[in-house]
Formats: sequence, structure tokens, C-alpha cells
Amino acid sequence: MIRSIKSVLALFLLMSSHAFAQSSTETQLKWGIETELVQPFLPTINIVRIQVSRTLFTTTNTMRGDMLFGAYIRPNVEHDVVEKINEYMLAIGYRHYFWKGLHLEAKSNMGYAWGTKNLIDGQDYETPTWFWEANLGYKFQLTKKQNNSLYLMPQFGAIGNIVGDIGPRGGKPDNFIQGNLLIGINF
Repeated sequence: MIRSIKSVLALFLLMSSHAFAQSSTETQLKWGIETELVQPFLPTINIVRIQVSRTLFTTTNTMRGDMLFGAYIRPNVEHDVVEKINEYMLAIGYRHYFWKGLHLEAKSNMGYAWGTKNLIDGQDYETPTWFWEANLGYKFQLTKKQNNSLYLMPQFGAIGNIVGDIGPRGGKPDNFIQGNLLIGINF
């Protein structure tokens, strides 16, 4: 699955040309801060994300790339493999805009997790964690002002575990399809 995600990322990067350029009428504000609107409220998911974006470059055809820095927080959540899980990770990533708000992003989330009472063997587990993440989405500008702009960003993608062990999984997957709904502000 990781190989296919890498292939999709490579394909989208190769497709970047003048035909997929962002609109030059968009306000190009350098910084952004965004958070997830849905996942913190879903039972057994309860993932809180907050991240900052910084525009690295804008090409002559207004295509652009953003660096992402953030946090992935999952505090004391009921889980399908352990009774409760705690995950705290820092994230770094890259988002590339191809056409208007259409973008592809890749992130690496690294930190630490611990789970209490694994549902198969009853043991507690602690582990360093490293997750990969890839998302395709579209950025909808809700407001446009000179100094800031509010936006909504639905995304669809996948997230998976590279390093991390909260014990026996009993056949339950460690790679997941995900949907995100981010709200943010550029400044």
C-alpha cells in the first residue's frame, strides 16, 4: 500500500504544468493555521490536529508549495485494539497546489504512544510512533481580505503506521482510509 501511495504522489507531482496552475487572482498570503473540524468528535477516533503552513514558493504560473508543521493529539481515547490509547506526535509535511485549490499533501507524524490493556493479551504497551499520511483535497476560500482569508479544506486520503506497537492487533488493520475537514486562516 505504501508503494501505491508513493506512486500516486509521484504521478501528481509529474502532472504539474501550466494547465494545472493556481488562479493568479487568489490572495497569496504566506502563513496559515488550520485545525480538523470532524475527527475530534468521532468516537474511537478523537484525533485533534492543529498545524501551521508556510508558503515556500510560488512559480510564474502561480503554482505553489507549502511546508506544514503541526501536532497530532489523541488523548486517552477508547480504541479497538487497546482499552485506551494516548498518542502524541509532531508532524512535518508538504502540500502542493496544482490548480486553484486542488492539492496533494504528504506528511510524516512522529512521537510516542501508549495503550492500556490490549484486548488480546491484557498487557499495557508503550512505543515510539511514526505514521505516514497522504491526502488529496481542495481549498475553498470562504472570505478574502487584504490581511487574511478564511478557508475550508475537505481532504481524502490514507494514514498508516511505519513504527509503533500497541500489542497484538488480532487482524485489525494499521493502515486506514481517512477523510479530513480542515478550517483555517491565512495571514
